[in-house]
Amino acid sequence: MKTISEKKRKRLILFAMTSSTSLIFLNATLLPVALPTIQRELLVSMSGLQWIINAYLLATAVFVIAGGRLGDLFGHRRMFCIGVAIYSISSVMGAMAETGWWLIMSRAIQGTGGALMSPAGMSILIHSFPEKERGRAIGIMVGIGSVFLSLGPFIGGAFTQYLSWRWAFLINPPIALYGILMVIKSVPKSEAIKESFDFPGFISLSLCISCLTLALMQGKVWGWGSWQVVFLLLLAICFLLAVRGLERFAKHPFFQFNLFKNRTFLGGCILMLCSQFILMITVFWPIYFQKIVMDSPMIAGLITAIATIPLMLFAPIGGNLADRRGARLPLLMGFTLLFLSLIWFSYFLSYQNIALLFPALFAFGAGISFVMTPASAATLSSVPKTKTGVATGMYNTLRFTGATIGVAVLGAVQVNVQDDLFAASLKNRPDTASLNPDLYEGLLNSLPRSMDAARTLESETFAYVKGSLIKASTVAFSATNLVAAAVAVLAFLITLVFFKKAKR
Repeated sequence: MKTISEKKRKRLILFAMTSSTSLIFLNATLLPVALPTIQRELLVSMSGLQWIINAYLLATAVFVIAGGRLGDLFGHRRMFCIGVAIYSISSVMGAMAETGWWLIMSRAIQGTGGALMSPAGMSILIHSFPEKERGRAIGIMVGIGSVFLSLGPFIGGAFTQYLSWRWAFLINPPIALYGILMVIKSVPKSEAIKESFDFPGFISLSLCISCLTLALMQGKVWGWGSWQVVFLLLLAICFLLAVRGLERFAKHPFFQFNLFKNRTFLGGCILMLCSQFILMITVFWPIYFQKIVMDSPMIAGLITAIATIPLMLFAPIGGNLADRRGARLPLLMGFTLLFLSLIWFSYFLSYQNIALLFPALFAFGAGISFVMTPASAATLSSVPKTKTGVATGMYNTLRFTGATIGVAVLGAVQVNVQDDLFAASLKNRPDTASLNPDLYEGLLNSLPRSMDAARTLESETFAYVKGSLIKASTVAFSATNLVAAAVAVLAFLITLVFFKKAKR
């Protein structure tokens, strides 16, 4: 490798890590805007749309601790490059998808690549910059990543409307290739350490999260009281107990429950579960904007982006407030803003007026800003330095698990409420009582099957069916926001219990 100056080496490393972070941030907000178009083109059910999002989150939750640990064992540079390569290949697979299951599989592989990439990238950055320069480097990386987070809905809407939703995947490989080249050029090979990997703990935790997610996602299809759902939930509990039991036999445990004896760490992890659960409501907003308000993907992306703009404005304020007054105050402010914004959303959705939702969108972004930075800093700072690595891995696993559960539960609420109300509405009239609700559920997204069925109806009957579906879907969207608001109240109470007032 050609010798380069230390200053240039740091700059190249920062560029590489920023590109990978921006890639993940961009994809987090880019794809949801394209979901209605994907549903129409690939003939994907509502449950399938949720799996397109959740396959990525589930894979990340399962592999994120493993990614950090494998980086320690085999070298962070190697794991970073492997993760980025997997991310790129799976992105091309996603762009080529011809069926819903193909896209879901691609997203799961993409999540695995992201899980290997992220912890390795952060370790490279931390080890490459001295402590006095580290905060500035991380700040630059997160700051630029936040810009891409804000641009994601707009870019996703532009791709979907003027090119193709497939460009949401094809944009990844060039950025990823740049990151790999910069890392190979600037980061020296790290020595592997000869320690064991806790395979029993990893497998048990993976199966626990997977069984829980599958039960929640398929509850509507199989029936919430079905033997499949009950069996999967019992399995999830058994595997969680197995993780706890196997901890004492592992030399380097995959998941250390003893850390939960720390009150702040336990409270912070629960808050992060709640926060990520709430954040997943943003997956459903673009679907509402396009299905009910009938706006274009581009406009839906612009509207959704309003909620991401406050992240750049209020994240530093939340961090500074936490430094001066402790984490409790900004957390309480954040969850209050989230609760009020979600209640506002739930009430004004029925007006189908986007302008009325702008205050809620802005308040939501501000609330998330006041929650994320203080919660992360307080939680990870509460453990001993020797445990920071495993604590970060556990924290990230619970963060993505919260997101996975959020998509599953909010999606279940959306589908169940909509289907029940729509079916009940059809039974209210003689000319629609015999109609199969499943045939018409795709009307708002112009799915061929539903459109063909609608053409056989009288104009008055069709108007009633479509109006009933719009009303049922709107009420269902309101219900999902109310559920997220209830979780915000729970998080507020948890903050009061686990986080003490800062001493003056």
